[in-house]
Amino acid sequence: MKRCNVVRVLFSKEQAKTLETLGDRCAALWNAANFRCRQAFLKGEPVPSYATLCAEFQNHPAYKALPSDIAQEILKKLRKTWNSFFTLLRLWKKGELEKRPGLPRYWKDRRTGKRLAKLIPVKSPRSYFLDTRTLSLTLPADLRDGNGRLVLYTRGVLRFSGTPKTLELRYDRVKKRWYAHQVVEVPEPERKAKPEKYAALDLGARVLAALAVEGLDRQILFSGRKVWKDFLYWTKRIAEEQSRLNRAGRKTSRQLRRLYQVRARRLKHAFVALAAEIARILKQHRVSTLLFEDLTGIREDMDFGPGNLLVHNFWAFRMLRNLIEAACTRAGIKVVPVEPRGTSSRCAVCGSPVKRPIRHKAVCENCGRIWHADANAALNILLLGSSKGHGAEATPQKPLAFRWNRHRWVSRFESAAGTLYATSGSRMAA
Repeated sequence: MKRCNVVRVLFSKEQAKTLETLGDRCAALWNAANFRCRQAFLKGEPVPSYATLCAEFQNHPAYKALPSDIAQEILKKLRKTWNSFFTLLRLWKKGELEKRPGLPRYWKDRRTGKRLAKLIPVKSPRSYFLDTRTLSLTLPADLRDGNGRLVLYTRGVLRFSGTPKTLELRYDRVKKRWYAHQVVEVPEPERKAKPEKYAALDLGARVLAALAVEGLDRQILFSGRKVWKDFLYWTKRIAEEQSRLNRAGRKTSRQLRRLYQVRARRLKHAFVALAAEIARILKQHRVSTLLFEDLTGIREDMDFGPGNLLVHNFWAFRMLRNLIEAACTRAGIKVVPVEPRGTSSRCAVCGSPVKRPIRHKAVCENCGRIWHADANAALNILLLGSSKGHGAEATPQKPLAFRWNRHRWVSRFESAAGTLYATSGSRMAA
């Protein structure tokens, strides 16, 4: 499987000019090749393939101004972009997309018309070397110094070790920094032979995740209240900046882009920590399979209202799902998607329809049990894929709630010294 290492690149003023020149040449080649593809598409002709683009542009000044590994990777990324455009176009013609997809854009600033030096892709490890401290790149002949390579210091941790593949240098216009993204091929983790044990996960907007583990009579809820409040705070800051720009007759600014970036990064930070905590709990309880509800198309089937910020902007369930799947895969836990239809509307014990007097409560009039709605849904998902009992026959206990403290997920049992309440089977069942 493939993983990505991300480190920050440190540079001097001279090295910054070299990176800017190299990025500008990448943008020039992208724009020239993209113009060729757009003209062919608008004239009704076949869009050139990757091999055709390489043959046509091998003598182009923009191609010859770059090392071959970088120039070829630019053309390959452009062709992949056009493949994605054609896929979206087919979906739009079938009526599965509301808006027609736009053509792949040029790398330039629409306001000034200047090219944007934002990406330097490298095709193979023969043209770069990356370790824990340095990054070296092959340069064009006119940019080489004494050793012929650009050597940069890096800051960060290489989290994954394996066979190195492609590398991309990306420029963050908000922070004015370069970051190196390295793709590595990591071997699949070996799953040790152990008894089959299941767990189920229900995703939501207010309760981000409800976890039910086989053999435990308490479920674990991850409340999204603190994350939602933090998201609202930065949304308010964004609205204030947009109002200021409107009064000045402008549409965007570096400060506005920074606020959007901060909001997205803080949300992803909470989701990454949530995925790591779920994987830790599952590994602690020796879970072998996680049943995951498939929420694909949930926004299309229900009318939440166009102004529902919680559902349409905050609830990035696809990103959270991908992060949890990646964390479970690294821990050697198999992830199986299940159909979630009906899991919130029936009792996990008797299967009778439940009533929702308030949003987070599910009341079964047949057996008289009162559930937390998300815990009930997680138990129903567990029943769909597990043939063994999971403790739902007993009187449901109050779920264990985890909250976000802007650094990690903690339970209400955590002491002032920072010792997390144990979630082992004996303590959970007590």
